[in-house]
Amino acid sequence: MTGVAGLPTTDTQKLRLLLNVSRLIASRLELKPLIEEVVRQASRLVSADRSTLWLYDHGSNEIYTFLGEGLNQEIRMPLGKGVAGAAALERREIVIDDAYSSPYFNPEVDRQTGYLTRSLLAVPMESHDRQLLGCFQAVNRLDDTAPDGIGAFSEEDIDVLTALAGVAAVAVENALLYAEQKRMFNSFIVTLAQSVDAKDPTTSNHTMMVTGIAVAIAQYMGLSHERVERVRIAAVLHDYGKIGVPDDVLNKRGKLEDMEFMQMRSHCIKTILILSRIAFGRGLEDIPRIAGLHHEKLDGLGYPFGLKAEEIPLESRILAVADVFQALIQTRPYKQGLPPDQALEECWVMTRWHRDRFGRESGPHLDANVVNALGEILEANRGQLEFFEKMSGWDLMLAGEDL
Repeated sequence: MTGVAGLPTTDTQKLRLLLNVSRLIASRLELKPLIEEVVRQASRLVSADRSTLWLYDHGSNEIYTFLGEGLNQEIRMPLGKGVAGAAALERREIVIDDAYSSPYFNPEVDRQTGYLTRSLLAVPMESHDRQLLGCFQAVNRLDDTAPDGIGAFSEEDIDVLTALAGVAAVAVENALLYAEQKRMFNSFIVTLAQSVDAKDPTTSNHTMMVTGIAVAIAQYMGLSHERVERVRIAAVLHDYGKIGVPDDVLNKRGKLEDMEFMQMRSHCIKTILILSRIAFGRGLEDIPRIAGLHHEKLDGLGYPFGLKAEEIPLESRILAVADVFQALIQTRPYKQGLPPDQALEECWVMTRWHRDRFGRESGPHLDANVVNALGEILEANRGQLEFFEKMSGWDLMLAGEDL
């Protein structure tokens, strides 16, 4: 088979590439990176100029471009329309050598993108129980022997793309299921957090704001996507142990007695104990500990374990700053919230030796690097707190939608 320089041309090379794709996609669960890899390798496998993966939306009976090379926005069309739509509806491969002479071709996509489509190959993608998942589409077969460099897709290309669609279908089906479970989990934990906030109306939206602040800081500090998600989930659940604190203690407006203060402090260990009963997925096993350590202090005088400095996970140090800052800016019946710049200054005070709110000499409480990150974020957003509401992803999680 003749191909463009730099692209695989032999059967052995194509088989090796297909096996590599199989290994890559079998190791991924996140849908977006999975399909990015599949689409990129699909073009190489059949020597196409670009490829698109269309997914089927059962609710609207449409197919849509989940990811396409050269596409800047999602394109939707009714099932059965266009080459991809017809291949999906009829559950068969469709090969077109001259797009503009085919009754299947929908030129609207070219008009939207400015691209000139010549040849196409589309194959349907089905689940293990033959439910429609979507369609693979390869566009413009590259051929250096053709006058304009564009040729027709061959029978071998059909076999290769069909094989890739079969391999990818399993991974895509699993990824779709994982995404659905993740959406359900997110809506569940947000609902749990709201049940805690509802116990004390004076601190409503506390958890949402702490989540947004913590996520913004984690991203700004360059934490990996996985660690940012741990921060997000831990922030949503950081006060869940308050579900076990008596309402008369939680809602008391005056000074707490010693026993009441101990009950209030117990919410951290309760958070750890309760969350430890949840079977968090792989990579999330530390959520209970991260969530329960947000009242630890760098000087070792925090609770529940009296950890010092680096003994406290960075994720928990981020939660500590987010929790303190949000408490400072929030207006409650017994205090007026501070403006963001003054609250930030108070956080800076807590990074060094200072007097605490009871007038006692206290060592460093908050991590200066984390406070600095918060300051940079506030400066970049001119102190607009609405930014943190957006960063929390609260409404999306509650609605069970993708973040």
